Amino acid sequence: MKAARFHAREDVRIDDIPEPETTDGTVKIKVDWCGICGTDLHEYLEGPIFTPVAGSPHPLTGEVAPVQLGHEFAGHITEVGSGVTGFSEGDAVAVEPTLFCGRCAECRAGLTNLCPSLGFHGLSGGGGGYAEFTVVPASMVRTLGSVPTDLGALVEPLAVGLHAVRNSGVRIGESAVVFGAGPIGLATITMLRAAGVTKVISVEVAKARKQLAEQAGASIVIDGAPR
Repeated sequence: MKAARFHAREDVRIDDIPEPETTDGTVKIKVDWCGICGTDLHEYLEGPIFTPVAGSPHPLTGEVAPVQLGHEFAGHITEVGSGVTGFSEGDAVAVEPTLFCGRCAECRAGLTNLCPSLGFHGLSGGGGGYAEFTVVPASMVRTLGSVPTDLGALVEPLAVGLHAVRNSGVRIGESAVVFGAGPIGLATITMLRAAGVTKVISVEVAKARKQLAEQAGASIVIDGAPR
């Protein structure tokens, strides 16, 4: 199958690699859509940052570059591994791409984002969404139901905006300011309006992003260019 893989800084190639196979507890997904995250751009221009390099394999995947990229993706299940319940072939799904050990003090406290072995499917080995197929543990899979997979590919960045709003403590009827109207800023604006925030102020420089901020629900858009 075809897969986009990170080899080195400014070296991402479309490689022909074997199609992955399911193992116990995993599902195989035919990727329909995969977003390009800012992390992917940083990895390409400045990496390796998250991608493991020769001599330092990732502690959870055991892999080193070249590794498959793509962690904001959705698709349909084509195969269900042994021992997996709750999923069927044909299910539309999105993937929560974080990898963590589940054993350290941070993981046991529910702070998996602070796991010392933290990694990402699509950056740290084990597959990724920039490919025709990828295999992931069933525990990372979320069913989309009637949500189309092009929107399903936005679940991961939208979750960032939702997390920011929840942590902010903002309440219904209050106001909020969002600096920047890139994908995450737009997701945050969307989630603020969904949370009942009355006035959302967007601060942005780029003309196109100012327009998108308005479409996302910003009440006021302020030019953030230095004067």
